[in-house]
Amino acid sequence: QIKSYNAKVISCDKQNDLAIIKIDDKNFKPYSNLPYNFKTEISEIGSNVFVLGYPMALSAMGVEVKFADGKICSKTGYQGDITTYQISVPIQPGNSGGPLFDYDGNIIGVVSAKIMAADNVSYAIKSNLLKNLLDVLPENLNTPNDQSLIEQSLTQKIKLLSDYVVLIKIRWNEK
Repeated sequence: QIKSYNAKVISCDKQNDLAIIKIDDKNFKPYSNLPYNFKTEISEIGSNVFVLGYPMALSAMGVEVKFADGKICSKTGYQGDITTYQISVPIQPGNSGGPLFDYDGNIIGVVSAKIMAADNVSYAIKSNLLKNLLDVLPENLNTPNDQSLIEQSLTQKIKLLSDYVVLIKIRWNEK
């Protein structure tokens, strides 16, 4: 079921290509609890990871949430960038901005880019940079800290987390 809400950018980090948006719509009912943990410690090379997202949702692949998995290949990204992980998850346009999860259901990054000429060479911004952006907001936000997914099967994790991964389509109004 597709629902549309108005939202606004409340903070951005242009250098790291991150933004915090807030739904600003009287028809939106906030979630009472988010069923995942926000992990800011650096994950190890070889860790299993997965993404949930909407690759090419507005063109060929449809608006059902998609799963893809792989591993952390490097603790640094393109040309040794320490702000990102290199991952072997096959991502597509439309995955950008989506969560990178470890197999315990922790958010460890935000999908950001891929090398088009290479197979499964993708990048994710490390979650500690997102946490830094949250920490400078004027209002105090509690980051999710739910450990209940750890004991769940992967299919159960995907089923539960899919309800919290949304497709964002923007209509830019510059004022």
